[in-house]
Amino acid sequence: MTEMEVEATLEKLNAFDPHVSFTIERPDNEGYLPFLNTKIRLNRGQKEYVWHKKAASANILVHSRSAHPQFIKANVVRNLMKTKEKLCTATDVGVERTIARILEENGYDGNPTTTATWFPYSTSDGIPLILPYVGDRAARAVNEVVKQAGLPIRLVFRPPPTLKHLLTSTQIYEAKCPETDCQYCIDDKICQLRGTVYLIKCDGCGERYVGETMRPLRRRLDEHRRALINPSSYPSESFSRHRTLKHTSERAPTFKVNVLHRHLTQTLERKIMEEVEIRRHNPARKSTTERSCGMYYG
Repeated sequence: MTEMEVEATLEKLNAFDPHVSFTIERPDNEGYLPFLNTKIRLNRGQKEYVWHKKAASANILVHSRSAHPQFIKANVVRNLMKTKEKLCTATDVGVERTIARILEENGYDGNPTTTATWFPYSTSDGIPLILPYVGDRAARAVNEVVKQAGLPIRLVFRPPPTLKHLLTSTQIYEAKCPETDCQYCIDDKICQLRGTVYLIKCDGCGERYVGETMRPLRRRLDEHRRALINPSSYPSESFSRHRTLKHTSERAPTFKVNVLHRHLTQTLERKIMEEVEIRRHNPARKSTTERSCGMYYG
């Protein structure tokens, strides 16, 4: 079909209904016709392909500074380069410049440290062990321990929530509080949060406690408060021991609460993040007594 015949056909199609319009993709100045993520042209009877990205594309990749495991970032760069090499039948200066610009915009400047990779340990038919990603150094250390132990598991590191996830969260209980003058919801509505890791600071002596709970946070905080007020009724509670050891002849002290992590539905994930925060707020803590007591000095 000649170009004139194509134009005539297009004109007839557009004449059928004024509400329906057909268009034709036309080759650019170099003779390339875009198709999905490629551009195609005929050169002396031979087909030539090059990688293509629409001008309207945002060119957003997993950024090099994002809180994702390093191997994910490396795979993003590797897959982009593999796709380009697979789709290009010849080297194209324009394509190379576009790839370089996209990588630079997303923080990949050619430095080997930004694209170095490693892979989580995995065995065939291994049981998935999903862990929160708290940093590449810690993830590598866990990976090495599991690898040396030869455990029949498949490691999966889950990145933290994205900004989009946090802003579009539909957790309706966050904005609710059953009391008009809540002693916990001072700055934010936190008493109905579930799956939290929290930090408590004693107003009487300044000691700190890191804990976790899947229940509504108010229930757990009420238990701590009752243990402070009546320690003899809660002999195994950390706050009972704290009242007995630190505020024996004083009135029960008040405390302030700060939510460190929220929406952690997996018990293992909460336990890991609890230990991370314990070490972060008191890295010098060593004794078994302090660990069992639950009070961490700041």
